[in-house]
Amino acid sequence: MDIRKTIVLYQGDFGSLTIRNVVGDLVTHAHRDIHVIMWLEGAVGEMMVGDRRVAPSRDAAIGVNSFAPHNHTMMTNGPGGIFLAFYINPDWVYQRRGAGHDALFALPTIPLDPSMHELAIDLVACLTDGDSVGHLQDYEITAFIDRVLDAADADRQRLSSHEPGRAAAARDFRIRKSLELMKANVTTRICFDQVARAVGLSRPHFFALFKEQMNVTPNIFWNMLRMEQALRQIQDTEDTLTEIAIDLGFTTQGNFSRFFREHAGVPPFVYRSAARQMVA
Repeated sequence: MDIRKTIVLYQGDFGSLTIRNVVGDLVTHAHRDIHVIMWLEGAVGEMMVGDRRVAPSRDAAIGVNSFAPHNHTMMTNGPGGIFLAFYINPDWVYQRRGAGHDALFALPTIPLDPSMHELAIDLVACLTDGDSVGHLQDYEITAFIDRVLDAADADRQRLSSHEPGRAAAARDFRIRKSLELMKANVTTRICFDQVARAVGLSRPHFFALFKEQMNVTPNIFWNMLRMEQALRQIQDTEDTLTEIAIDLGFTTQGNFSRFFREHAGVPPFVYRSAARQMVA
């Protein structure tokens, strides 16, 4: 399989992973899941995770805590780079390791043994050659994630200070109410002035308190909700991309496709095609 021309998806108990060719920039966004990015080959680019500028390499993966804002600038007009990206359910990490609801990564750069790059290449081969049975793939992926998280644990223990992570949940009742309003209206256009008034705050106070509580701005959280809804509809329904775009409040399919590509790294039709051929 030529992964420069497609995207490979895999889902398991841990969450999901993708193998993809990233050719364009990804805007600042966030995930509920714990995110681990490993570079395989080609262009690397650079990432901003919170306020830190980092880049994956043969000797380092990038770890992104739940709800931590991050982006990726490729800075190339060439064929892009191949990346292995894990989206790991925090509850799975908590159940398996007793951690995952607070900041799992003290710093976004996870030092790795050089052999891990070769193991990542082998894992990709395992997922794309079609010869491995499901339980062996699950075992290989879980063992690989454990090695990465072990490296992150060791790095955190070496550091005397930790990066601030998100709270396990919003503590302020007004922010909790705003989250429910945003989730309930994900298929309509959002007006943050109205959300702020609904929870009894001025717009500046709402934005400041939201960022303090959630570690991301309301805009980034809103776009995360829309991406989650888009992924559900793309994977689980036969809705056309135009119908999905309209459902999510976009004026045109083109605007939706650009939004999706800037967040996922691939156009929605490519993602849908991969979802229908999902490795699982």
